[in-house]
Amino acid sequence: MAQEEEPVPAVSTQSFLPTYLSLSPNINDFTRFADGGSDANWYVGYNNAWIVRLPAAPAGDFSRAFIGAKLGRAKTRPSENRPWVRDLIPGKVYMAVSPTPAFNNKQTFFLVEAADIPAEPDPSASVDGIGSSEWFWAEVPLDRISFTGPNYLIVYSATQYFQSSSSSPILAAASVDSSAPRETSAWNNRSISGVPPRKGSNALQTAINNISPALVIKLVPPVTSEVTVTDITARNLASRYLVEFSAGGENLAEAWVETSQDQLDWTRTGRILRKPPYSFTLQASKMPPSASYVRGVARDICGNTGHSIPVPLPYAPR
Repeated sequence: MAQEEEPVPAVSTQSFLPTYLSLSPNINDFTRFADGGSDANWYVGYNNAWIVRLPAAPAGDFSRAFIGAKLGRAKTRPSENRPWVRDLIPGKVYMAVSPTPAFNNKQTFFLVEAADIPAEPDPSASVDGIGSSEWFWAEVPLDRISFTGPNYLIVYSATQYFQSSSSSPILAAASVDSSAPRETSAWNNRSISGVPPRKGSNALQTAINNISPALVIKLVPPVTSEVTVTDITARNLASRYLVEFSAGGENLAEAWVETSQDQLDWTRTGRILRKPPYSFTLQASKMPPSASYVRGVARDICGNTGHSIPVPLPYAPR
């Protein structure tokens, strides 16, 4: 196969916005497979990894770096004691970044729990957490990103149960403009066993030339955006809580609820919401038994966070 033109290197965006390195000029164009229709077997699994080669990061003043993937269609199965209820299949997804297609432990980072990935609908049952695919990000040390050579990214799962598209989350993809020749920069590897390839010689197995996997590097400039969270309330609804708050700031990306026993150690409870209204229904039976306080948290696209004042949780039977 003749080599094709190298992808155009990334360029810095405005100083207050992140810079994205991707195989697609627009990360909003990763719309295939993870939102519906055929999944084309693009699952992220224990035995199935996706690899991309991105160009060197552009010169610029950056303070933080993230690697991310767009995922959707997490799978469910009948609950053991209530088969008419579907439970999300648990599992973990990881990513790694390296200047070569070989990845060691120090280059590997936890990305997301399957329970946080939007779920795939079931035609015969109600499923909680259904939604479009979303971007998930893992912050990495800035020195893990190469500014002089290529950056290889890989996404995979360490969960042994994830060995087919019927049990695993699906990776999004973008169509490639066939009128613009380019060198192969994406591969599929179906020979892993819960860990990424340790040697580059056997990593790049099946070339992908007509579709781009949704794997991205995000570089953040050294700016601190103010994220505010106010007006939090927590109400008892029998065996549930209703927690509501307001969040303000530029380019807000997500919000969630945290609980604590002593207002020192906080644990996220419930799902993430990515747009207002920020109203959360929490099942008391699924919350930490020692939870006494609750607060709201919001984060913008640069990774800056803000949180509300803590408020006591009213009593609810558990």
